[in-house]
Amino acid sequence: MPVRHLALALVVAVAACHGTPAAPGATPGAAAPAAGDAPIANVATGGDPAPADDGTRRCLPTVAAECGCVYACAPGRLDGDHWIVDHPFWAPTPLHAHVDRWCVDGACTDAFFGAIVCDGICAPRPADASCHFDDAGACVGSSAP
Repeated sequence: MPVRHLALALVVAVAACHGTPAAPGATPGAAAPAAGDAPIANVATGGDPAPADDGTRRCLPTVAAECGCVYACAPGRLDGDHWIVDHPFWAPTPLHAHVDRWCVDGACTDAFFGAIVCDGICAPRPADASCHFDDAGACVGSSAP
């Protein structure tokens, strides 16, 4: 069993290091994205329709705070004291996360802070603040993928 866990951790680490780059540090005043860089995010599908603010399901961008990477909007569900995030980048393995504020150059939004193994590799970038559940229940954002 330990070898299986090690293999899964390695897959997650490699995936995190090859993900969509974005914002290190969840503190206001971090460096702004370079001119012409479009924010990242967009469609990650959700399950049954549910409001984003019902307390048990949320649609938020996902961040790997320690390496500064920002990923597309994804649906998450509350599971005790943490969130389970079903992000297509890591499918079929769900991420464990907590919700916190992600801020870059004064642009702040709530985000899933995923338990993602990585190494400070992404340039600063704000997360998609438009993540929401659409009328069909899909978790979407306004930025182009």
